[in-house]
Amino acid sequence: MFHIFKKVGCDTGMIDLERFISGFLLSVNCVLFIVGLFMYRKWRNPTYLKFLVAFSLMLFSNIGMSLMSAKLFVVNMFFMSLYAAAIVITQIALFRLYYKSTDKLYVHLGGTAVSLITAAMSLFLPVQMSSFLLFLAVAGVTLFTLIKIFPEVGVNPKYFMLTILFSIQYLLHLAGAFTGYELLSELGVIFSAFASFTVFLMIFEKIIGVMQAATYTSTRDELTGLFTPKHFVHQANQALTSGKTTGVLYIEIQNFSAHISEEETLRRAGRAVGRALDGLGFAGRYQNNAMTALITSANISLSELANSLRMKIDVEASSTVLIGYMDTKSGVTLDELISEAREGAIRTKQHGVNKIFDLDQSKILAD
Repeated sequence: MFHIFKKVGCDTGMIDLERFISGFLLSVNCVLFIVGLFMYRKWRNPTYLKFLVAFSLMLFSNIGMSLMSAKLFVVNMFFMSLYAAAIVITQIALFRLYYKSTDKLYVHLGGTAVSLITAAMSLFLPVQMSSFLLFLAVAGVTLFTLIKIFPEVGVNPKYFMLTILFSIQYLLHLAGAFTGYELLSELGVIFSAFASFTVFLMIFEKIIGVMQAATYTSTRDELTGLFTPKHFVHQANQALTSGKTTGVLYIEIQNFSAHISEEETLRRAGRAVGRALDGLGFAGRYQNNAMTALITSANISLSELANSLRMKIDVEASSTVLIGYMDTKSGVTLDELISEAREGAIRTKQHGVNKIFDLDQSKILAD
């Protein structure tokens, strides 16, 4: 009697585990389908169309497989074949998304064709034959990826894991088909769940990357790489409100080199300013040839920082630079601080370079 209850408990546990994995896999595929639909609606290019087709097939086949109690059955093989085709199409789309390559991937196309042909013939073929054809398709794509693609474009860990997991899934299903042990096929579903979740992580990673790139583009000046004027003002006002600032710098590029274009000079100057202010504050594009910076660190004096900036820009951008700075004070607005420093720069140009002017609490350095 004890052995009977033990066996029943074990079977119940396996059924619960199988239901959990099937539910998890179905949930992931539903999310992937929704994400694929939104991506295609937003960008409408061939790569996202591939994702939408693949995720639609994955969802459809997963629903079908979850309704099949017997894994080693011809109807289930139909859905397994569609799932294999979806896997290969997903790999093609991920390759396009991550590697930006235009390679035709004929082996992947062949794997997709074999999977679809197997789906069409699965109701008339023995389960063993269908399983063998699907394993050949998936294994062929896997070997091509490992031997040909990765050595040429580099190994993406998640893409590698995805490829291996899907191969193991179909290897286990093949073993189950030839041995008659349905448990092997059910174990393959576990690898399928992990593989689908890996696809989700890769898509999510790319979406985050796109969002970060969009944020960077909207807040960074395209030429100098510094903050845009609008974003600089926003960030600077927040910093001034917090009271954790020491001064404002006004930087104006003068006398562009005849050997370097104006755009390249500003690009180099922006890089020099960005590196010099790392950990000390932040800067933004102000006007055509001018930049402004807000200093948030008290570890360096404004005069020392201004001199350092002047020398860096002189060396890296080969241009004369006027730098004005002013200590921040409570109640003084950002516009007033920049205006004071800018006014000093104008006076410097009027009276000639290589002079230092005292403007209340501000000083102007000219090269």
